[in-house]
Amino acid sequence: MFSSTFTADQIRAAEAPLLAAQEFEDQLMQSAAHAVAEVAKVMLAGVTETRARVLVLAGPGGNGGDGLYAGAELLLAGHRVDAVLPTGSAQERALQAFTAAGGVVLEDLPEQWQDYALVIDAMTGIGATGEVRENLRPAVELANALNAQVLAVDVPTGVEADTGWAGQCHVNADVTVTFGGWRRAHGLSPACGVQLLADIGLPGKRLHETLGDQLTLWAEDGPPLLIANRAVLPEQKWTEQKWPDGIQTLWLPPLQDIASGPEDDKYTGGVVGIRAGSDGYPGAAILSTAGAVNATPAMVRYAGPQAVEVVRAHPEVVATHTLQDAGRVQAWVFGPGAGTDEAAAEELRWVLDQEVPVLIDADGLTLLAQHPNLRELVAQREQMTVLTPHDGEFARLREAANVGESDRMAETIALAAALQCTVVRKGRVTVIAHEGDPYTAYAIDAGHSWAATPGSGDVLAGIAGAHLALMHAKRLWEEVALAGAVAVHALAAKLAAATAFGDATAPASRIAEFIRPATAKMRNDA
Repeated sequence: MFSSTFTADQIRAAEAPLLAAQEFEDQLMQSAAHAVAEVAKVMLAGVTETRARVLVLAGPGGNGGDGLYAGAELLLAGHRVDAVLPTGSAQERALQAFTAAGGVVLEDLPEQWQDYALVIDAMTGIGATGEVRENLRPAVELANALNAQVLAVDVPTGVEADTGWAGQCHVNADVTVTFGGWRRAHGLSPACGVQLLADIGLPGKRLHETLGDQLTLWAEDGPPLLIANRAVLPEQKWTEQKWPDGIQTLWLPPLQDIASGPEDDKYTGGVVGIRAGSDGYPGAAILSTAGAVNATPAMVRYAGPQAVEVVRAHPEVVATHTLQDAGRVQAWVFGPGAGTDEAAAEELRWVLDQEVPVLIDADGLTLLAQHPNLRELVAQREQMTVLTPHDGEFARLREAANVGESDRMAETIALAAALQCTVVRKGRVTVIAHEGDPYTAYAIDAGHSWAATPGSGDVLAGIAGAHLALMHAKRLWEEVALAGAVAVHALAAKLAAATAFGDATAPASRIAEFIRPATAKMRNDA
């Protein structure tokens, strides 16, 4: 299942009838503040008494009011809470509630900050830009410097709610709690940390229901929708307790069923062909085939100069030296370490002529950026074509296709439309856009960055290629195939990084070893 996200304007429109229906002033704000306080209590559980203080950084608007009302609730629950008003002002009724509960408003940022266990970032709201005002910078820098957990209200300060773009000065939250519906930033910005959604509203009228009623209208004629997932379940770093009732995390991505059916054999379950590697980059062939071999039960065919080395590493692979001798496949993967000379360009032309899905990665993307005729072949194909660039490769493709620079989601949608293909833009947050859907993008937050290592993309190309072949063989949903492949790779990297002493490096070959456990865990968690 996927989680829909909303723009700041959509959230405001959905809040309007709830604000009009309030039975007393700040009723909706206090409902949001209660959710903040409940999450804060979980984060404070187990903290020693000497470090149990909470610091609220409160801005002048509604989010600042959320933070101060939450601080008042924490005070009444027995916690020690201080507040700082970086702009010098605050929502008056919330400030009165905070001081009435015994809260202390500091005149300046604290110098003795070692005792704080939790910082509540409530400085800006969903309408703020990623450029932090000068008067907020010291507070942002303090929040990031403290040896304390950071809980952001709605979105971290310095992160744009609609794009996920973070300015150079922004809060890096451990947890972000939002209300009623996800904001775009929760799918696009790692600065949000663990994202939590609280179901707030008034008796008989909920914010998420208001958003749901208007979702279809916005999808038809409004801005693009972002559909978000979290690849790795949030860790309970603070306590063995679960999050409070009414609090949910981003959904885990869906995974297509990789199990063979009673009528399947090695030829019917999604045979994938891989053209990767060269004398200069032999490891790319081994890593990409490792990704495919471990992803699904179906046959993997390799075609290229590293045929002998691939079979030595993976004896189950059927290997040849030329594309023409590879045999029938249900999807092709082209590019990792394959070269960028004219011979490689001719091989890519041959692959694009095949009537099966094609995934292009690494050197194949460089060829696309360099050769307009190859881009034309991609745009003319009837079968699905998937490009898997990291941000640097994406920038070169965007320039070659004359796509304007914008935010990460919008320009990914634009490139998919320009090249008439599917773009899987890799990163800590991977964004997926399809040429036939100008209103929707999909985002998968890996939850970590251990996959940012050489060869990791080759492994992902193999996983995704195998899932594409299975999709083609079984006529399955393409969004599930790609999102599932990205999530398996992210979870495999997380498992690969684990040691008895905590997380460490996750080399690409080790990530490949954990594809099977990651797949099994995703099937069990679904």
